[in-house]
Amino acid sequence: MHKDTASEQDIVNLSKDEQNQLTFQLSQILENWKLEDGDQLTVLGLEEVLKPRHLYLYRRGDKSFEFNDEMVKRTRMILGIHESLGTTFPTNREYASVWLKRSVKKFKHKTPLELMLSGDTGMNRVWHFLDCTQGWRS
Repeated sequence: MHKDTASEQDIVNLSKDEQNQLTFQLSQILENWKLEDGDQLTVLGLEEVLKPRHLYLYRRGDKSFEFNDEMVKRTRMILGIHESLGTTFPTNREYASVWLKRSVKKFKHKTPLELMLSGDTGMNRVWHFLDCTQGWRS
């Protein structure tokens, strides 16, 4: 059976330092994807909670996101997409940021980023497209 990148239980039980590290990791992933600040907040589901100008506090690892149920779900999807992009493009990690912004025929010529910005369903579609094991849950 496929092991998820991070289970809900794992994230909920993190210490404050580990939450700071996870927040820093998420920030780095979104930066590596070359997303605008507003898009980063949307992907994280925090566009109603944080202002783009406050992201620097989280990028430094000084402050952690509040890992409520919605944030845990988004974290799992972001980490899963990140891991799957690494598997899909193992020799060129930079290509992940390019791929996210290119239209994909399977997505009715929308970009993966457009789907991810549309919410949980779109993020799951991108994750399942990249990682076919996501559809094989028991």
